[in-house]
Amino acid sequence: MTRVSTYGQLNATLTSIMRQQSDLAVAQAQNATGLKSQSYQGLGADSARALNLEAQLARSLQYVQQGEIVASRVETMYGAVTDMIDTLGKYQSLLSTAMSGQSAGTAALNYQAQTWLDTFVDSANTRLTGRYLFSGDMTDTAPVDVSDPPYTPQTYPSTASTAYYQGDSAIATFQASDGKTITYGVTANEAGFEQAIRALSLGANASENPVDQDALTEAYDLVNTALDALLVTQTKLSAAASALEWEMDVQTDVQVRLEAMVSTIKEVDVAEALTRMETLQTQLEASYAAIARINKMNLFDYL
Repeated sequence: MTRVSTYGQLNATLTSIMRQQSDLAVAQAQNATGLKSQSYQGLGADSARALNLEAQLARSLQYVQQGEIVASRVETMYGAVTDMIDTLGKYQSLLSTAMSGQSAGTAALNYQAQTWLDTFVDSANTRLTGRYLFSGDMTDTAPVDVSDPPYTPQTYPSTASTAYYQGDSAIATFQASDGKTITYGVTANEAGFEQAIRALSLGANASENPVDQDALTEAYDLVNTALDALLVTQTKLSAAASALEWEMDVQTDVQVRLEAMVSTIKEVDVAEALTRMETLQTQLEASYAAIARINKMNLFDYL
């Protein structure tokens, strides 16, 4: 029974107990979650800084996620250009054979050239996850169509034509960070593509008997020029891949730093939090004991 003589002391002790219970609940939550607070409001003045750092972290993660997608595109484009170069290398050998005196018919010039033209077109129409890679921004459209029309089969003397190209002139870029943009796009209307397709079309339509030496010579020269151009394209793709890898490594380092900074703001020192919780538990038990003693006190015991 609470008496007048003990009311003030009891009230003060109860107030202390409620504060200790609240502090203990916070300490228990900190030990259970490893976080200083379950809400940003509980971080006080550091809440705005935590939110800003987490926004930077989310943006960095997005850069890396998109960078991995772009890196896959670049790798696939590089492989496709490699296939084109291999195809042209085989065609170059065939032209050399046909020009050396062996009949074009025996060398199966028309058939082989048409076969390799089809192979080259397949490489130029490479897709990744449903996206054509050499069409510019028209990623849902196959970039190369050598049907007649739109493309006129080539005969000697040939004329440069990109009538086969169904894409646009947009060159793909990637925002790798807040201040860095990487250009990686390649379109199938570039000179190397046009020269290769024209050279292959010349071979597919040249006279085999008698051999059209003028057509073979022009095709051979075009192949050499196309190979040089495609090797430059391949080098650019390699440089873009290296730039992407570098930027993603940079973002990974940024993420490590940001995560450490966020952790410093939001997470507790486990050992310190455990010690604080145990201290609060001891204080609360002492307060409960004090309440018990106060309830037993009687003024008449002191008279």
